[in-house]
Amino acid sequence: DLDLGTLSAPDAGFIIFWVGVAMLGLALAIFTQTILSKVQTGERKRLWSGQGWRKVLFVLASLLVYAHFLVPIGFLPATFLLLLFLFKWIEPHKWVTAIGVSVVMVSVTYVVFAYWLGCQLPKGLFDFL
Repeated sequence: DLDLGTLSAPDAGFIIFWVGVAMLGLALAIFTQTILSKVQTGERKRLWSGQGWRKVLFVLASLLVYAHFLVPIGFLPATFLLLLFLFKWIEPHKWVTAIGVSVVMVSVTYVVFAYWLGCQLPKGLFDFL
């Protein structure tokens, strides 16, 4: 039901459609690469081996916790804690790097979405902002 519109006057479905086309193209490229890759005779490739499922489960769990606490404690502390967890325990970095990058990312994201785009982010503990 969403019209595409034109490049100079896009409608609601324009970006959704073209992102879908790009994802389809990338999926086909990966599929083709997988089909054309050579495997030694007698060697079996395990499709999902070595993919780090434990990290995937921790990231999913952390996103669920983030979604649960986003409104009560607010965007700033919830996002900072999520990023700190990801930078320190999922892909370990030094504390200085993890804290610094988390602060910078939360600050930039807050400025872009709250001030430039005018989005209402959950205030939570920082109701005075």
